Amino acid sequence: MFLNKYSNYFLGLLRIVSGYAFVLHATAKFWEFPVSMTGGNGAVELASLMGVGGIIELIFGILLILGLFTRVSAFLLSGQMAVAYFMFHAPKGFLFPLANGGETAFLYCFIFLYFVFAGAGAFALDNKISKK
Repeated sequence: MFLNKYSNYFLGLLRIVSGYAFVLHATAKFWEFPVSMTGGNGAVELASLMGVGGIIELIFGILLILGLFTRVSAFLLSGQMAVAYFMFHAPKGFLFPLANGGETAFLYCFIFLYFVFAGAGAFALDNKISKK
């Protein structure tokens, strides 16, 4: 197929877009940008469960965008989303992510898990480091 030659570029694009979307979750928690995750009640506390999640999202989301330590970052982010799904969504109906509000966590979990196995794709700092 003629599209196969572009798969590495699309993988890189998917990594960058997924990392960017995830970083936005952190900025919403800490700086209420582009929206507030707290309903306008200020930033989340760093020492809270949401705060720790925001720190993970910010640090490892940026690493994912850069394609630096991609597999490790993706593994941690996938785990975070699995924990989020099982803690907050699965009790409302395990087999139905759309009904329990966990569709985003469910998809993020598997997208990030895909990067663990597929790697960073194009446009990644990991590629520059591995060449040296």
